[in-house]
Amino acid sequence: MAVRGNHVMRGIVCALLGGVLWGFSGTCAQLLMTTYEVPALWITCIRMLIAGGLFLLATAVKDWGRLVAVFRDWRSLISIAAFALFGVLLTQVSYLLVIGYTDAGTGTMLEQIGLVFIMLYVCLRTRRLPRLREAAGLVLALIGMVAISTQGNIGSLAIPAEGLAWGLVAALALAFYTLMPAHVLKKWGSLVVTGLAMTFGGVAATLFVRPWTIPVHVEAGMVAAMAAIIVVGTLGAYMLYLQGITDAGPVKASLLCCVEPVSAMVISAVWLGTPVTVFDIIGCALILGMVFLVTQREEDALPSSESAHEKESEPPVFLGPAAVLGYYSSRVAGREDYPTAMRLLDEGHDAFKKLGIAEGRKKYPSPRRLMHSIKNGTTHIIEDRNGVPIGMYAVSFSPDAQYEKPFAGTWLTSKEFGDAEYAVLHWVNVAADARRSGVGRFILDDAERLARKRGRASLRADIYPENEPMRALLEKYGYSERGSIVVRDYFGREKRRIAFEKLL
Repeated sequence: MAVRGNHVMRGIVCALLGGVLWGFSGTCAQLLMTTYEVPALWITCIRMLIAGGLFLLATAVKDWGRLVAVFRDWRSLISIAAFALFGVLLTQVSYLLVIGYTDAGTGTMLEQIGLVFIMLYVCLRTRRLPRLREAAGLVLALIGMVAISTQGNIGSLAIPAEGLAWGLVAALALAFYTLMPAHVLKKWGSLVVTGLAMTFGGVAATLFVRPWTIPVHVEAGMVAAMAAIIVVGTLGAYMLYLQGITDAGPVKASLLCCVEPVSAMVISAVWLGTPVTVFDIIGCALILGMVFLVTQREEDALPSSESAHEKESEPPVFLGPAAVLGYYSSRVAGREDYPTAMRLLDEGHDAFKKLGIAEGRKKYPSPRRLMHSIKNGTTHIIEDRNGVPIGMYAVSFSPDAQYEKPFAGTWLTSKEFGDAEYAVLHWVNVAADARRSGVGRFILDDAERLARKRGRASLRADIYPENEPMRALLEKYGYSERGSIVVRDYFGREKRRIAFEKLL
């Protein structure tokens, strides 16, 4: 427990430092635009290209196989490209432009109103009205925005109209930046997605802006500020924030990073002498209050008969910019998980029965086969954020004897030098009360991640012909039907199965 406490404290410190460094980068951008007269679009191009390259370099060193594999998944590349344009690029451009028209503290504060857009989106998607705390957060955000933009004089703007307009665009861009990449982040990880998105966005901005045609006076102070934005305010802040998520959890980390607008305002005032008024402080306090209200989970007590899974069925509205949200987690099953795995398998057999699938008296897998898989470390348990088991699957990296036999179809991969180039997915089961909540997709993503880590070229699976829900899930996520195979058990009994495979 003491070790865990130390990790949480380390996560809190890392998240706070990450927020301070993000605020510091905004102040450096203000310095570049006001003192050195560097255009916001030039800063955007250079920052995204170099930072994207650094992120990709870190990915190549850490996990070269994953970086190569993502280029074989065109659906993910399209999602990342869209995220690059409407999430990363729009966020960078609008944020720097609002700083150019106002200052780092005001720009960062206006950007935080994006949480309101995220909250409204979630309400529309779930077809519900804002809860009391969410409505209160909306009111606080509006009052805070009015306080900052009018400085108490409701009849006129105290900041340029362009600054307020770009602030609202930055807020909307923050919503896109947060909501768009959730699926690809879970599938490929933050470093890959962020690196590619920054690179794609940087290339697109460079082709449009042509920064080499913009006259920029290069001197030591300007280069130092630009390097600080890229290395300290982008790469360093991001790494610290990820460490904060790992140690303290995504909710704590995202709330602690609310220090970003405060640090931007303080650093800008102390370093650059930007004036801070009473209305700036009031607006800052109100918008921070909105952040805490909107990002907190609903704590209304549920009846004691409801399960822990039901208490956590709806995730928080916002858990931090482009963070891996972590609604579910996967771990290798241990011997103590045998009863849980058997319970999940029994629920799967019940589901088969409802689908009209006749498994026969002897169910698959047998208890002995399950225990053997657990012993070999190939069975995995899926848990919700409370640690409640809600699913399971197994992935094997040994050649499957059934797949080596001739069958009515063809595989996408073949053996080479006697080694299997594929991994095999088995026993996908989701608890009855956790179905239709993305657990199946999480399992496929997790299995693909493990297969890529082991250098496999594809992932194979086979299902009963009547198992339409699993067929639909596999086809939706890129698996192609390869034909029909006949599985024979120890007693020679035959069962027809439909084979699927996906290239990784």
